[in-house]
Amino acid sequence: MFFEKEANHIQQAISPLVQKGDNEGARTLTNLPSPRDLSRIKDFLEQFCHNLGLEYHWLDENTAELQLTEEAAGLIDGPRTPGYRCKLVLSPESAEIHKDGELFMPGSYRWDRLLAIANHKGRLCRQYVTGVPGFLADADEPEAEMGALSYEPHLLIHWRLSYRTQQLTRRRILDLTVNLVTGHLETGYYQYLQSCSLEDKPLPFIPIAKRRVGFKTAYQRMADEIRYLLTIEDNRWAQDACRQLAGEIQVLEQYYNNRRVAESTDDQVAVERDMRIQELKRRSQPRVLASPFAAALLYIPMVNYQASINDQILCLRFDPVAGRPVD
Repeated sequence: MFFEKEANHIQQAISPLVQKGDNEGARTLTNLPSPRDLSRIKDFLEQFCHNLGLEYHWLDENTAELQLTEEAAGLIDGPRTPGYRCKLVLSPESAEIHKDGELFMPGSYRWDRLLAIANHKGRLCRQYVTGVPGFLADADEPEAEMGALSYEPHLLIHWRLSYRTQQLTRRRILDLTVNLVTGHLETGYYQYLQSCSLEDKPLPFIPIAKRRVGFKTAYQRMADEIRYLLTIEDNRWAQDACRQLAGEIQVLEQYYNNRRVAESTDDQVAVERDMRIQELKRRSQPRVLASPFAAALLYIPMVNYQASINDQILCLRFDPVAGRPVD
């Protein structure tokens, strides 16, 4: 799976002015990545290589050499580009040492191309969890006493919430996941996948459970959950915007009342007043826009236990990815 969310976050956090493929420009940069940003850029590059199956190794702390396949070269540089070796440097200091390296940081040509590919592939994908630390660490078949294991399909969608007023626009990212077998919805499941291994093909010894919840139903449940979350969060920003809007409407109404008295054209002034008020509301009324920007159909290995207690059969379920029992 392409985790493009981190890449976009880095892109927003640091935006140096870098000329495409120009190492000379690296020497004059003033807004350089912090050590934390460098670490995240490395993580993104390594994740990108892993997802495309590219061989790479680090020549030094901030210099990586990639062996691009024909497929990867075609995605980056255009169709029918043969595979080749590519040296990427993550800092101006490394660019001084490796003259044949290309700068790889937000704003550079290589960064923009890899980010565009990650964004494109990250919009919709299908992946199977094949490794879970402490559970499927070696992709070996678990012991029989661990319960019945099966892949259950989950729909994960990243949502961008935009809070808008006339003076304010702020955004946050929310990920929601629906189990397409049980219908269970969860917020923040994405974080548990960071330490897992995901592949295009399932482990052969894990059967795949049948989907019982439709995609439209799962999508609607996510939309309902977003509406609920908005009702319980701090809405003072919206209240302030409503008070300001009410004040501006009052000023408009007073203005047109004065015009009506002065011009004696009630109908024309009333129509113009209503149009101006509606336009003001469209521009200034507080609102939240929720838009999905990346989706993944994930197959999560779930463990089902059966226990007999007082002649009753109890069914217990465990999610090894989240590391906890589930309904």
